[in-house]
Amino acid sequence: MDAVNRGRALLAAAAVTLAAAASSPLLAAGYERPAPVAAVLAGTAIAAVAVTSAAHRLLRGLGPIAVLAGLPVAAAGLVVVAALAPGPVREPVPGAVDALLHSGARILTTAPHPPATVDLLAFPLLAVWLAGAIATVLRRDGRVLPALLPGAVLLAGAAALNPETAGAGYWSAALLAGAAALVLASAPPDAPDSAAAGFTVRVRAPETARARRRPLPRVAAAGTAVACAVALPGIGAAVAAPGMLEGWPVRASDPRRQGELPDKPREVRNPMAYLSEWSAAPDLPLMTVSGGRTPLRWVALAEFTGTMWIPDATYTPAGPTLPPAEAVPPRTTRSTVQVKVQNLPGDWLPVPGIPTRVDGMAVGHDAGSGTLLSLNGPVAGHSYTATGTVPDWTGWRGTDAMAASGTGFERYLRLPPGAPARLDEIARKAAGDGGPHQRASRIAEYLRDSYTFRPGVPGGHGYARLGKLLVPPGRRGGGATSEQFAGAFAVLARAAGLPSRVVVGFGPARDGTTVRSGDAVAWGEIYYEGVGWVSYDPNPRKRSAASPAPRPGDRTTDDGTYRDDDAGDQAGTGARGGEAPPGDGGGYAVLAVPPLVLLLLFLTMVPLLRLRGLRRSRRGTARERILAAWTELLVAMRLAGLTLPASATTADVSALLAARLPGTEPGPLRRLGARVDAAGFGGPVTPDDAAFAAAQVGALAAGLRRSSSPVRRLAWWSDPRAPLWSARPSRLTRRARTGRGK
Repeated sequence: MDAVNRGRALLAAAAVTLAAAASSPLLAAGYERPAPVAAVLAGTAIAAVAVTSAAHRLLRGLGPIAVLAGLPVAAAGLVVVAALAPGPVREPVPGAVDALLHSGARILTTAPHPPATVDLLAFPLLAVWLAGAIATVLRRDGRVLPALLPGAVLLAGAAALNPETAGAGYWSAALLAGAAALVLASAPPDAPDSAAAGFTVRVRAPETARARRRPLPRVAAAGTAVACAVALPGIGAAVAAPGMLEGWPVRASDPRRQGELPDKPREVRNPMAYLSEWSAAPDLPLMTVSGGRTPLRWVALAEFTGTMWIPDATYTPAGPTLPPAEAVPPRTTRSTVQVKVQNLPGDWLPVPGIPTRVDGMAVGHDAGSGTLLSLNGPVAGHSYTATGTVPDWTGWRGTDAMAASGTGFERYLRLPPGAPARLDEIARKAAGDGGPHQRASRIAEYLRDSYTFRPGVPGGHGYARLGKLLVPPGRRGGGATSEQFAGAFAVLARAAGLPSRVVVGFGPARDGTTVRSGDAVAWGEIYYEGVGWVSYDPNPRKRSAASPAPRPGDRTTDDGTYRDDDAGDQAGTGARGGEAPPGDGGGYAVLAVPPLVLLLLFLTMVPLLRLRGLRRSRRGTARERILAAWTELLVAMRLAGLTLPASATTADVSALLAARLPGTEPGPLRRLGARVDAAGFGGPVTPDDAAFAAAQVGALAAGLRRSSSPVRRLAWWSDPRAPLWSARPSRLTRRARTGRGK
């Protein structure tokens, strides 16, 4: 029989281990190498069950203490992970502490598929550990089926964390189903009722209410059974459902996109401001590129202020594998280049087309623009390898293409006040009639055919500069550079109702390897539903409307520094960028701190708040000290399970205390009530009265704690309701006054 019981105990332990580890495949799917992460998480579940089981035996059934006893082992394991897979902080112990403080925030502010470092592993590791520990305590207390709930809840959270990359959770659903099967196999055959399956709920009721509360265990057991029967299959089905609903247009929301990322302003120069300088000195080597002759995208600028186009200001830290684009062009070619940067300024990384992977540098990724930012500062002197999908617009007619509009695209249509008076008229005549692609093509053609490159034209691309440049279609305009033509295209497109932006990049190197300053160019892009961003070349050269970004060659020369006529001063350093580096948790750290930190704060802050309330009975005036002591007595009564009616007077409270603590002398209770009434209604009280009240309340509170159940004694200093009750003494005192007045 002992062997049979041990076998059932092992099956139950295996069940909670599988339940705690069920989330491992889904959590690991968000990392660059899922298999090692899944193995580590599964090992964490096994260790949590083993350590907590041993602690539970040594502590003789004190379940909550058994959970806490295993946390030092979890912390030691986290230090080991910090040594093997360090994050921004390289030393193991400080790295583990840093991971505890920032892990949740960095997961939410990091693009999917990052490398597995301790700062990105701490949160799931501790979550799996706590799920296994809590499940073990429930199982060893006889509640086997409810012990599956912590792992099931963690599984649901893992499915919601990254729905766009995790895919269907068949393995996780299978592990949860296997855990449920082991629970059934471990149930004793001679006790098939709900109590043997783990539904027994022990309720300790006062003697006066014992008869009335007898049905509560059965009601709680039935409610637990219903919750398990509904929650466990529901969670399993929800996790496995993405594979069956692959064709549905509705997708789960990604929590990484629910809010703005923390922004660190950086003083950087507007990337368009470099075009004028580089066109004046076209032979300055910027970088060496090998691996293929392809245009490179540098920075996309979507915000127009009326004086300049500026890039987006926030970037999500990403691993080598970058998140997929929201829309993929119909035809693309894959290109991989090796880049060695020499004199390229700024923190932005030139990449081929839509970037999909970057090796050799820590980058931040802007999902909307596809722009990459170095998280290690300026890119000059660094080397990296970039892979991207380069759109091929050859032969694309765009007859049925629809320009995007609605929520999320307002920023690409917005034009600030102060536009030149004839801007709308020029845009309407240049665009003409027809579909969005035809209208955008005509705007680009108008700019190519009506203007010429002219060296020496001052920089600037705001309203004032465009007002001097633009002429009605059919007339011959003046000269400008790529900076003005790209800005003019985007502004005219927005005036014509087309969502647009400006992109700065580089054409293929003239000698095949060295990209020089004369290869820099800017162009415009329009966004179409289901297609994505389509590039248009507005520079005055003979090229197709929807071709890849051109190489300007020697014709894009211009001198002078960046200057905007609207501002009337130099604005070359006016644009601001931003980043969210791995070392900065930002505002998310408060919302997503690891469970261990929350638990430690809970265990320390609640007693400290309680002590603060007790100290109020020893400070201030005599009246304030008496009322504070009375408040703490009422709090102690509630912690002991004594419920006070709204009409209770001080005499009623004294009678209730005398009934609960039979050995209490009635004289001191009456004197305490009299002092409280005097303090509450403005009667005379002395410091001696306050000292007596504090001492009497301390003795009564100690007696109430001794007379309480073991569970209430254990939670006496950690009950989070007590500080909330102490924070509202006026309400508690008012109850006593109201009763007294009646």
